[in-house]
Amino acid sequence: MSLGQALGQGEKPSAGPELLFGLDNVIDVHIRIEPEEWAKLQPPKGTKMDFGVAIQGLMADALTGGHFRSEKSTRPGLAGYLGVDHQYGKAEITIDGETVKGIGLRYKGNGTFLEYVEGDVTRRLSFKIDFNEYDDELEFRDLTKVNLNNNSTDPSLMREPLSYELFREAGIHCSRVGYAKVSLTISGKVDRQPHGLYTVVEQVDKRFLKDRYGSAKGLLMKPSTFGAFRYFGEEWDEYEVGFVPKTEPTEEQKQRVIEFARLIHKSEDDAFEEKVESYLDVDQFLRFLAVNVLLTNLDSFLGGSQNHYIYLEPDSNKFQFFPWDMDISFGVFPFNGTPETRRKLSIDHPGGKGHILIERVLNIPRHKKTYHDYLDTYLNSIFAEEKMHQQIEKVGEFVRPMVKINGPKATDGFDGVLADSPKWYEEHPIKYFVTKRRESVRRQLDGESEGHILHDPPPNWPEIIGWSIAFFSVLLLNLVGWIWGIVVGFRGSTLWGCLNIFFSPLAPAIYGFAVRRDLGFRCAIFATFCLISWIVFIASAIIANSN
Repeated sequence: MSLGQALGQGEKPSAGPELLFGLDNVIDVHIRIEPEEWAKLQPPKGTKMDFGVAIQGLMADALTGGHFRSEKSTRPGLAGYLGVDHQYGKAEITIDGETVKGIGLRYKGNGTFLEYVEGDVTRRLSFKIDFNEYDDELEFRDLTKVNLNNNSTDPSLMREPLSYELFREAGIHCSRVGYAKVSLTISGKVDRQPHGLYTVVEQVDKRFLKDRYGSAKGLLMKPSTFGAFRYFGEEWDEYEVGFVPKTEPTEEQKQRVIEFARLIHKSEDDAFEEKVESYLDVDQFLRFLAVNVLLTNLDSFLGGSQNHYIYLEPDSNKFQFFPWDMDISFGVFPFNGTPETRRKLSIDHPGGKGHILIERVLNIPRHKKTYHDYLDTYLNSIFAEEKMHQQIEKVGEFVRPMVKINGPKATDGFDGVLADSPKWYEEHPIKYFVTKRRESVRRQLDGESEGHILHDPPPNWPEIIGWSIAFFSVLLLNLVGWIWGIVVGFRGSTLWGCLNIFFSPLAPAIYGFAVRRDLGFRCAIFATFCLISWIVFIASAIIANSN
């Protein structure tokens, strides 16, 4: 079915997709759906959005080398560990006055979906619109899918749009973004109820590939597994689960994925350096990496598990990377480090020393130099402080009047993210991050700092001081015992004096208990205490280290 037929307006041409996007563009979106179709979107009744349970399931899979995908769900992600499996219902949507009937509507998201409350239609959850779900020929302004993101983790609704813009400025193919005022009608329940301000995010799919590359013949994947470009052996089945292909792979493409994974994880350094450029678009990868690093975008490729696309580009037969889902970029990801350490993220080990692909590529001197050159260039161009601050303020002026749609406290939250410095209720103001991140990257490029390495926590000074006091106390006790043992030893004989010099506290204990109790008994007791103190200290240190 053509768009004109779906609109009920005949073959009337519509505007192109570009009018949906832009950092200074907002569209009106009205969703109309029947109650029985709305019910299809909902998780099974009684499903509890228990973050702790979801994390337990995730950690179990992570520690056992599994995938970021629960057996309770057919889709990857955190919400799947609670049995959430987003399903489509049939709806109609009106975008800037154009109505399209028979579209697929479902919820989207994982961590943000944990805000779902059963029966509460006012919850501002994210949606995916699929024009093809019920009609393969249906599209809207040349789009087959589009995403409405609630940005519940970002009161400013700016982090993701600004992040995509930065990738685009670095020459990385990525989604276009705009804003949407969304209203909802559920027949018999709510009528044109304002649902909130959303970001509109372009879907990465075959249409996206055709638009950027002229064709969609390559292999598109959206990995969701614990590790970057993991090697699962020589059979494809496990790659199908972990790499989540979004296009149908040919046998040659399957083999290409397996070969590159094997090269990353099984080859010697010389072989990797020799062959990596035949599999990986290294220049594109280094630019992709540089922007992620500038943004401290940890819930992404840097984290190794999800929120990025990999594309095997057919003409070069090399792998490229695209960003995705960046509402907690600009150093916001809360599960590693502190706001300060995230602003100081290491540029040379941005995924931690266990991120094998990054580590191996940057271990090649010429690639590391190119990467550093890109960082240096971006600090003076697309990530220049004045440029970024002006861009943030300009977008902020556009968005701020609209955020009140999201509730009475939305404007206060927005102002916290746009503040010049952190507040107790908002530790991640964007402009402050840019200033401090630039300072850290500059110092690392100049060799003045190593930055903070993921999974490499900052010094625990109370613990260090405590162990130091314990060590020097034991050392002082043994020094006293050593001198005492030497004195009483030489009072008995030269032999025992020398033995007590070299074999304290054991020799003084033997001397005082078994040889000369009249001279060394009290010294032997003290020496025994010194010996026990060493044993206790060493055993405690071993236990603490193992924990």
